[in-house]
Amino acid sequence: MKLMFARSIQLKTVNKLKKAGFTAKLIGKKVKIDVGNKTKSIDMENEGSIDSLVDRLKAMFRPEEDIYDEPPDTAIKDKSGQFPEEKLPEGYSSYILPKTVKPNIARIKQWVQEIKLQGKTNEDLLNEYNELKGTNLSDTMNSSQKKDLIDSTAYKISRKIWYVGRKPADMTNSDWDDMTKNMRPAEGSYGDNDTWKNFPYTKDWQYGSSS
Repeated sequence: MKLMFARSIQLKTVNKLKKAGFTAKLIGKKVKIDVGNKTKSIDMENEGSIDSLVDRLKAMFRPEEDIYDEPPDTAIKDKSGQFPEEKLPEGYSSYILPKTVKPNIARIKQWVQEIKLQGKTNEDLLNEYNELKGTNLSDTMNSSQKKDLIDSTAYKISRKIWYVGRKPADMTNSDWDDMTKNMRPAEGSYGDNDTWKNFPYTKDWQYGSSS
């Protein structure tokens, strides 16, 4: 992507983009920013402040990371093909309403193993296992425990999507809550083994919470 600016603010723009997590540099009289392979080139005039432009680019290409710590559409909707390298699901402006999709657990498990847990340290895995299971492991996980972590994580992700859906990148958490909080299905509606001690996904639960 190439952005067009007055010469006097080009370096300032590059610095702000870098602080926002983008790869940006000056090429000739334009600021060039890398937003991934799917978008080759877009020209955007500087119609407001640099901060507002950076915020707009972050909303488009760097939405809140925790929201997309979920499988891509190829897993959720059981499409064919490999999981994409991008952190965002395909068509990141799409959404999934509550009580509309039960992802294929086998595909979710594959995504958890190949993408979500890939590259994590033993300490990271232990922390995820302990948080999920309410345990206090402090040593290396064995193969059975790692399989249990993958299975439990996949089930939790699929069930959460059933109850609260998945918002698009360009919508705020509060706006998604306002739109969908009365659509959330009743406790236990996900299906087999869907039992709770304290059911969180009532209309008062706020999207983006960790549970």
